[in-house]
Amino acid sequence: MLVESLASLDLAGIDTLIFAGGGNRCWWQAGAISHLLARHWRLPTELVGTSAGAAVAAAFLTAGPHVALTACQRLYADRTRMFEWRGLLRGRLHFAHRHIYPAWLASFVDADHFQSLRQSSHRLQVAVTRPARWLGLRGSIGVATMAYLADKFLHGPLHPRLPRRLGLRQEFRNLHDCGSLDEARALLAAAGAALPFIPARRVDGRYAFDGGYTDSVPLPAQDADQRSRTLVLLTRHYPKLPTLFRANQRCYWQPSTRIPVGMLDCTARATVLDAWALGERNAQDALARGVLRIG
Repeated sequence: MLVESLASLDLAGIDTLIFAGGGNRCWWQAGAISHLLARHWRLPTELVGTSAGAAVAAAFLTAGPHVALTACQRLYADRTRMFEWRGLLRGRLHFAHRHIYPAWLASFVDADHFQSLRQSSHRLQVAVTRPARWLGLRGSIGVATMAYLADKFLHGPLHPRLPRRLGLRQEFRNLHDCGSLDEARALLAAAGAALPFIPARRVDGRYAFDGGYTDSVPLPAQDADQRSRTLVLLTRHYPKLPTLFRANQRCYWQPSTRIPVGMLDCTARATVLDAWALGERNAQDALARGVLRIG
């Protein structure tokens, strides 16, 4: 993939904002975008996200990222372990994420804000992974995990190809099309269902799980003109790539360094505030140096 370094980007020309997945690393997105909005940037009308990136995007359209951050800290505060070993006595390992993630979503996607969301002019496309037909759910999970690790860490591409070659499919659902609050929460939970930590959910009657198993940087179908007005918020630091760059006509913005938080840590040790603070600093620095411009 051809990558072109960008000296600057006028955010006024961005119509679509894509939130990559990445667990706790997505707090970098929340900090960065919150800082830009505080400087009077207007959120684009088209949002796209998967995994925790979809949840962070939803927070901007509901109770707000600060409410989501406070809820995250509260849910993590009294927890010392991510799983309970005692569950092994019953033949299963109980992961804290199974309780924490749905409770976190419910803290900012509530009844009042869901109605506001449906009436909003903004739209959020949520990406989920569908199992390969020839593997079923369990087989797809195993293959997806191995394919994701192999493609991401051995070859390091921005967009892994192996999961799709093995039959996994990434599908997009519009959060605003959900007919009820429960349906909206289920869609967001499915998009973040990183197995075995969080179980797969049914979306439209079929199993769906974390969209990041196919591609943690979800790219909906767009024509060339739409792609040129798209900004992708990465949550993984790629040392060999510029901080701001263009690839396949889309613009990408990545953290200045590795985001200082454990991706799946849901204990009191999780440094989510550090991830948020890095996003704020990166946005502040980008504006100060003219790398990002608002209007």
